[in-house]
Amino acid sequence: MSKIILRHLKISDEEQFHRANNAQWGDFPFAHYWETLAEKDFSRYVRILPEFSKGLHLPKGHVPCTFLFAFNDKGEIIGRTSIRHELTEHLLQVGGHIGYGVVPEHRQKGYATSILEESLKYIRSNLAGIDRALVTCDEGNLGSQRTIEKNNGVLENIIDTPSGIRKMRYWISL
Repeated sequence: MSKIILRHLKISDEEQFHRANNAQWGDFPFAHYWETLAEKDFSRYVRILPEFSKGLHLPKGHVPCTFLFAFNDKGEIIGRTSIRHELTEHLLQVGGHIGYGVVPEHRQKGYATSILEESLKYIRSNLAGIDRALVTCDEGNLGSQRTIEKNNGVLENIIDTPSGIRKMRYWISL
C-alpha cells in the first residue's frame, strides 16, 4: 500500500495544489468550493477549508465536512478526501460519508486505498458519533469497488439515481 499523509493545505502547497487541480478530472470536482467560496484565492482557500468542519462558510444544504489533501512521501498532492460529518437524504443515497479522488497521473498505485483507509482512521479518531461509514461508487467502476472492498466495505445495494447513474452503496464498520 502506498504511504500518504492527509492534512490541510499550507500556503507553501500552492504550486502542488494548482498542479493537482489543473489535472484532467473530467466531471469530478477535485477542489470543492475553490471557485465559489474561495473565489480562486489560494490564501483564502487555505484559511477557510479547516472551518468547513465547523459548518462555517458552507452553502445552504451542505453538511460540515473535513476536506483534506493527500500527500505522498515526495510532498506531492496525489489526491484528496472529503469526510462528511453527517448525511443528508442525498448523501445517504449517492455521496456517502467519504468522497475521495486521486490525481490522474497517480492512479493505479494504491493511493485510493490509502486515502480511504486514512479517512476511516480520521473518522474513528475524530467523529465519535459515526460507527459505520457509507462509501459509494458508480456501478462498473471496478477500481473504486476494489478500493472500498479492500477497506472492508460491505455492499448493501445498488440503486438508481435521478442522473441515470447506478450507485453501489457500501458500509464500513468502524
